Amino acid sequence: MLKKHFRFFDSFGTQGSTATADPDAISPETGKPWSKSYVWRFLIAFVIYGILNNAAFTLNGAVLLPQHIKDVGIVNPTAAYGIITSVTSLVSLFVGYIWGTLSDKTRSRFGKRTPWIFVGSFVAGIGLYSLGIFESTTSLTLAYIFNTLGQNAIQTPMYAFLADRAPKNVRGTLSAGFGATSIGAPVGQFISSYFLGQSFQNTGFIVGGVLIALSGLIVLLITPREKSSKDAVIPKEESVLGVFATLLPPKMHGAHDFYKACAGRFLVMTSYTMIFQYLLYILENHIGLSVLAAARAMNKLSIFTLVVSLLGLAFSGPISDRLKARKIPVAFGGMFMIFGTVSLLLFKSVNGVIGYVVLAGLGYGIYLAVDMALNIDVIPAEAKENKTTGKYVGFGNLTNTAGQMIAPAATSMIVTATGSYGLVFWGSIITTLVGTAFILWIKHVK
Repeated sequence: MLKKHFRFFDSFGTQGSTATADPDAISPETGKPWSKSYVWRFLIAFVIYGILNNAAFTLNGAVLLPQHIKDVGIVNPTAAYGIITSVTSLVSLFVGYIWGTLSDKTRSRFGKRTPWIFVGSFVAGIGLYSLGIFESTTSLTLAYIFNTLGQNAIQTPMYAFLADRAPKNVRGTLSAGFGATSIGAPVGQFISSYFLGQSFQNTGFIVGGVLIALSGLIVLLITPREKSSKDAVIPKEESVLGVFATLLPPKMHGAHDFYKACAGRFLVMTSYTMIFQYLLYILENHIGLSVLAAARAMNKLSIFTLVVSLLGLAFSGPISDRLKARKIPVAFGGMFMIFGTVSLLLFKSVNGVIGYVVLAGLGYGIYLAVDMALNIDVIPAEAKENKTTGKYVGFGNLTNTAGQMIAPAATSMIVTATGSYGLVFWGSIITTLVGTAFILWIKHVK
């Protein structure tokens, strides 16, 4: 079955055969088609990256860090954890965009993205490991920021690989590889169970640091070496002010489809996070389960989420490439997300939540599989010709992060004002509809 869905790889000749190649099968980096082995090397590398990277964040940031804050005796650990994560998210909102823009101008014999990924892997690893060393809110915040600087140096240049190197007709499949981050969370939770509350708990921070460092380094080991950018042409007349000017947001002229995709991405991410991040509270406060019953339900829901997300990722990306269409999977993904939220409105029970997790989780997996490919496809041709795709990838990630930041605040304000989750559910439905509409409005991508 899997071989059947990946049969389109057979259309690739060996690296270097261009006589009968589909233009969509040509690599922007080499001007030649990719062999099947190239596709698999990138796909496997991106899957490993997604799993290890998110497992490390879940282990150190979501599980061990909150417990460490309590263990070292910081007053009001809940508030401290909120400060640490909020400040770090704010930094992350912009630094990925800046690193992406600067990587466009990097000249080295190793390429313009590889040095950032290599150095960022070590910086991110040291940052996550340091969370187990420091014992004040300020020092822990600085350690997490240090990790964020490294993480974005891995992430944004790596996403730019899709635009710089991958043929258009496999970007959906490779984008699905990045979606393997959904597998990383339960993996991180599983690993954390061996360290949480033990005398050797801080060893878990070392494991997390190693995992996040490996997430970037393994990609560089598995994927073919990036083409040298040592002789890349950089305008000689460019001044220091000119360099800073490149950090301004992309121009709207000629980038309407790009901004529509960013708006859709922001709204879909906001919609999903508004509910998914509050599932525990929905079980306890909306449905009325006890803490223990809610914990048992969460364990069951995590399995459902993992299974349906994998299904969405496994089929959506390859099908998108086969149909040469990105908007169709997004529309189906949005439809399933809406059906899942309707389940919460119709059934005020655990079954209603299961319906949400299954339907919305499947829809989110379908959407996530083509998300990166869509955002690469809408980058203006001028940017690809000028080798400034990192700037656009970074800006796209900025809108993604913004959605994840705003969603929890929106849910909190709505619930505080109304005393219920009803308007949250309706708000999520409307946000999904508008976000999907923005993506369907894109003109120059199917």
